Amino acid sequence: MALGVQSPNAPNMLTPPAREMLVKMAKLEAGESTAFAAFGIPKGSFIAGVYTISMGANTTQTVSAGFSTSGTEVVNTFAANSTGYAPANGLDTGSAVGTKLAADQLVYFYASAALTNAVYLKVEYFNTPAGQSF
Repeated sequence: MALGVQSPNAPNMLTPPAREMLVKMAKLEAGESTAFAAFGIPKGSFIAGVYTISMGANTTQTVSAGFSTSGTEVVNTFAANSTGYAPANGLDTGSAVGTKLAADQLVYFYASAALTNAVYLKVEYFNTPAGQSF
């Protein structure tokens, strides 16, 4: 059963409780491609968004992130081929995005080949309160 709070603007309406978004970031330097343990995300967290920030074009390289050194549960071969901030979406979004994690997860970040320019990975998530699915 979903829990809610009473809205001060509409006393007869229940709304879901607010969620505080948390952010983890990692960086792959130019010339790097090897997977490394970037950060952990705790059990019960809900991954709500994944983004890359590229410092320049990486025309033939892709970046991935997942729960092993070759995993793609967070980002699935995203082409960070232009300078700037880009959301991973569609086929580039890993299978863990939009789901509640059943266990603590270590996230690995890597590239398909040595990067021409550095790329940052930004993962937004929130922790779900005990007893709530979302």
